[in-house]
Amino acid sequence: MPCRRVDLLRLGLLACAFGAAARPAGAQEASLQRWTAARLPLDQMPAAARERVRNAVDHPTLYAQGSTETFPCNPAVYDWFLDHPDRAVAAWRKLGAKVVDISDRGNGRYGWADGLGGDVVWEVVARAEGTRVWHAEGKVKPGPLLAAVPFQAVVVLRYNAGQDGGGRSVVRHQADLILHTDSKSALLVAKLLGGAGPRMADQYVAQMEMFLSALPWYVEQHPERAQELLAAQPTPPSPPEAPEPRKRPGLFQRRGGTSPPAPAAPPGG
Repeated sequence: MPCRRVDLLRLGLLACAFGAAARPAGAQEASLQRWTAARLPLDQMPAAARERVRNAVDHPTLYAQGSTETFPCNPAVYDWFLDHPDRAVAAWRKLGAKVVDISDRGNGRYGWADGLGGDVVWEVVARAEGTRVWHAEGKVKPGPLLAAVPFQAVVVLRYNAGQDGGGRSVVRHQADLILHTDSKSALLVAKLLGGAGPRMADQYVAQMEMFLSALPWYVEQHPERAQELLAAQPTPPSPPEAPEPRKRPGLFQRRGGTSPPAPAAPPGG
């Protein structure tokens, strides 16, 4: 996610959590959402995760579908970055990108916090050949004077590996997002986002797909940097920037952020 450190993730989550209030689902979107939900491998999920996922897909606030992308890469490198988003962030920083902090919270769970009351945790709840399902939950703070709003989300990623006409290894993927949040909170923040909410939600899903595809593609295009990027280690999260102190007005003043596969050959295991 080579973007400004804050706020693509924070604003994207806000848009996904609250943009639906500004855009009621149309017939085609509702049909796609039902199709995605029907294909979820619920029987492969742990019982606790299955109930959380079912709650989100049975009471969706928003459904968003990403576009299908095909790109050259080593499929095993792609798989490895799927399982290590914190290492992907470290690799992006090696490339000079300013990206949000993603931390390994143990037991296969990863998280992001903005230091302002927002905190999101996600984990893989199902994996099958060509499919991965994440469940995310947390809260996002729309603004300094507004309370943090809880939400749940399910991301379904479908992908397959093959070869293009020139014999290169390629991966083709596409992601769907189903999100559930409290409708009163959604309506409140939708007013703040205005007409930008739906567009931001679509952009967020596109950025999520880019985050998953761009690094494996870059490693394929620049093999001389593969070892450096795959060995990149996460750094401790940076503390949030402190707001500029505000002076207290006087009486007459106006108030006015496992080992990687070997890059030289297709990784195994």
